[in-house]
Amino acid sequence: MKRFFDDECGATSVLIVFMMLVFVILGAYSITSAHANYEFSGRALEWKEAYYNCNALAEEFLRDTDNALAAAEKETAEAVLQGDTGSMAANSTQSVNELYKRNVLKELSQLSDKYTVEIDEERTAVSSLLSIDGGSQIKVCIAALPFRYSIERTDSGIRGALKENGNRCAILEWRQIQRLNDDNAVQDPLWNGVID
Repeated sequence: MKRFFDDECGATSVLIVFMMLVFVILGAYSITSAHANYEFSGRALEWKEAYYNCNALAEEFLRDTDNALAAAEKETAEAVLQGDTGSMAANSTQSVNELYKRNVLKELSQLSDKYTVEIDEERTAVSSLLSIDGGSQIKVCIAALPFRYSIERTDSGIRGALKENGNRCAILEWRQIQRLNDDNAVQDPLWNGVID
């Protein structure tokens, strides 16, 4: 009987060593997993900061574009009120829109002092690829809408009225461009700027 108990003590020792080995492996896995989560959280925080800084720059570009369109609108209204629309009649909607388009293109070209812009004269749109520190990038394309005021000639002079739902501009594209580790590869954006 004494021999039987001695054999079980060895089995208990093996069982305890096996359990300790399992606990060590689970502990190592837990520490490795926590470290990986910590590193991922740090990268996610850096990405969010870079994205929101770049998005703030895009918002500033939108504000500057809107200010340029407001200046073009003001120049057009002043020219119409003074009757300086060239050889065309002052109340002609087509002539006012053509004058407005010329003023818009002139004002949008002045954005190139601050941003790298591409101007599409056909669509009367401006676009720019905005980036901070070469990391996160946002491509923004903004189009000028037709003149917001309807100009009418009355007996007492020229009258302008703001059209219903008259906006100055429309955002055609607001897209984040993500770069992979390889500088030549560009990943599809998280959101392509289209509202379904």
